[in-house]
Amino acid sequence: MNDNTLGVKLRKRRYELGKTQEWVALELQTSAKIKVSQPTINNWEKGKSWPSIPQLQALAKILGLKLSYLVSDTDTEKMQLMLEEYAERCRMLEKMNDKLLKENERLRGE
Repeated sequence: MNDNTLGVKLRKRRYELGKTQEWVALELQTSAKIKVSQPTINNWEKGKSWPSIPQLQALAKILGLKLSYLVSDTDTEKMQLMLEEYAERCRMLEKMNDKLLKENERLRGE
């Protein structure tokens, strides 16, 4: 496994802190209100799946790392796809929000 992958960085930092995957999962839940399980952390560390952007932000915070360090030089294609998917979801939410605001205005008779 490439030493610059996200999973390797997560595992290395967790080992440096002397923490378990269970601890990471619990910290995410208590400090960031993000519910994940130990097997999910394991999959991230093995590169089988990727955390979402909010999960990455929370991981960086609880592990005392910079987000840019976590994602730099790591599976650039996967990260690009994830960012594109995130951007598309944001665009969809903005459209939905605009429709709801217009409908709200219509119902109020404004």
